[in-house]
Amino acid sequence: MGAGVGYATIISIMNKSRGFTIVELLIVIVVIAILAAITIVAFNGIQERSQVARAQSDMSNMQKLVELYRGDNSTYPLASSWVFQATSNRNTFIPGLVPEYASALPLAGPNAQYIYRTNSTGTEFKIMRYRAAVNGGIPSGEWNNVPASMKDGNASNQDRYGVWSSGGLSL
Repeated sequence: MGAGVGYATIISIMNKSRGFTIVELLIVIVVIAILAAITIVAFNGIQERSQVARAQSDMSNMQKLVELYRGDNSTYPLASSWVFQATSNRNTFIPGLVPEYASALPLAGPNAQYIYRTNSTGTEFKIMRYRAAVNGGIPSGEWNNVPASMKDGNASNQDRYGVWSSGGLSL
């Protein structure tokens, strides 16, 4: 009889050890939550860096097109006041580039526009990515990822960044 009671006790202990305790479950949930938070933070930073990289690439490509235009025509495409890119003028906001030098010009993305300007003689130019203050300006995460060489040096102009000719910074 003693052997039977021992066997029942062993079965009883085995049945109790098959589940997880509440502490073990809470530890697993906390670890998963921490990993999820780290992933979300890392993903947000990647999106902001990606936005700046895309804008840099777009503006660099447009800068090359403007330089090609100047090589053929001795001036940059003329626009003596700021021309804002919109869906309706996507390919004409920098005059003369499409279709001669490119099939299409890139769009700046949601709540943003590319803008273009030259001096009156077409010897200097400036291409900027602009986001109006009513749309919150350039998000701080994106602004912090913009290289200093693309900021125009005016602290109040945190709604735009871009590329320009050697004397185009003052436009």
